Amino acid sequence: MVRIVSYVLGLSLLIAGAVWLADRPGAVIVDWLGWRVETTVPILLIALLIVGAGLGSLVRLIVRILRWPARRRDGRRRKGYLALTDGLAAAAGGDLGKARKLADRAEKYLADPALTRLLSAQTAQLSGDAKSAETHFEAMLERPETVALGLRGLLKQALDRGDETAAIDLALRSRTITPADRWLTETLFDLLVRTDRLREAQDLLDDAVRKKALPREEAGARKARLLQDRAGKAAAEGDDRTAIDFARQALKADPTLSAAAVCLAKAYNDAGRKRRATAVLETAWAQRPSPELAQAYADLVPGEEPLPRLRRLEKLVARRPDDLESHLVLAHASFEAKVWGQARRHLLAAAETRPSVAVFRLLARLEQAEYNNQAAAQAWLDKASAIAA
Repeated sequence: MVRIVSYVLGLSLLIAGAVWLADRPGAVIVDWLGWRVETTVPILLIALLIVGAGLGSLVRLIVRILRWPARRRDGRRRKGYLALTDGLAAAAGGDLGKARKLADRAEKYLADPALTRLLSAQTAQLSGDAKSAETHFEAMLERPETVALGLRGLLKQALDRGDETAAIDLALRSRTITPADRWLTETLFDLLVRTDRLREAQDLLDDAVRKKALPREEAGARKARLLQDRAGKAAAEGDDRTAIDFARQALKADPTLSAAAVCLAKAYNDAGRKRRATAVLETAWAQRPSPELAQAYADLVPGEEPLPRLRRLEKLVARRPDDLESHLVLAHASFEAKVWGQARRHLLAAAETRPSVAVFRLLARLEQAEYNNQAAAQAWLDKASAIAA
């Protein structure tokens, strides 16, 4: 509505102006370089409008002619980038034919190999041409904008062919550019561990926390397992002092790591420090009970009679008496010591907490051993079968 009103108002003003000029034609005389022109004001204004419109059209034509090469380049660039993005999508989808066609098209329109290297490399990978792909990735190292992608591509190539030494070198170079990359950090960590470069792997975890490549908790858990592995290796080499040091660091990083507690306890025991070994296992049991801890605790006294072993294990589980593992450990130890009532009490508690085939089968053996009650034993075996089914 507003546009209509504006149009009508403008037209009215134009008509009024034309009428006003027609009533007052006036006279204009131009005498220039021997030329003499006589006309009225309205005619002069119309002539000026025509000349102005002509000059405006001429200027626009000249501008379009001057801008045509740039517009052509922009059009080719748009087509090139469209082919590049579509080609990368085709490569990601595994469409080799389409990816190759679009790579050629992108190269044609962009005329800049640096921009199309990634697509060309991925196309070469799809076709199984590892050498060509490597050439393209190496060419990407020449530009700061594509060096990270080039290094990652070369890293994956090295991983595919199993060259761990080259892969580690490439991963280290990549981390100087993208230190917060989680995949890169995890890949480098696994490579360092596999090649037994454990000290470097440990330093990497510390750096990953600082660079926010890994959450602190996850890095701590990985570090604990790594230190436990180093402790186990030192123990296997007979270096008890180093084994103790690494195992203590592992438990500090993750107090719930049973393997580290077992390793530390064994190292202490091998070094003749049985009381320290006992304390380590009891503390670890309080953190997280596990069968490995119970077995290590039992093994501290080789050849021990069943009843004394039962009494020692009672001390182990004292700080977590109601835990399922505590009931299972004492149930087995009581059974071996032929303390039937205690074995039954712990087995029933375990069955109530978490029914299992093993618990029901041990209850069946208990019925046989204590009362020689075949019917009761069979009832427990039926329950075990029902769970197993």
